[in-house]
Amino acid sequence: MEFFSNNNYFSNNQFGFIKGRSTALQLLCIMDEWTTLLDSGAQVDVIYTDFAKAFDTVPHGRLLTKLKSCHK
Repeated sequence: MEFFSNNNYFSNNQFGFIKGRSTALQLLCIMDEWTTLLDSGAQVDVIYTDFAKAFDTVPHGRLLTKLKSCHK
């Protein structure tokens, strides 16, 4: 994790597993953004996708190999 953080692999939109970037903070940030947009008369469209089980089917060995190749 430290390597990815130090090398800016995570965007400012990444929440959930980074210290100090909880999903509760993400909800507060997005609600603030939506409120600002709605107050200015803009339209807000939202699509929620649940990736909770997404990595259950990923071959973990292959994923680790790809992540290690990012380190070079």
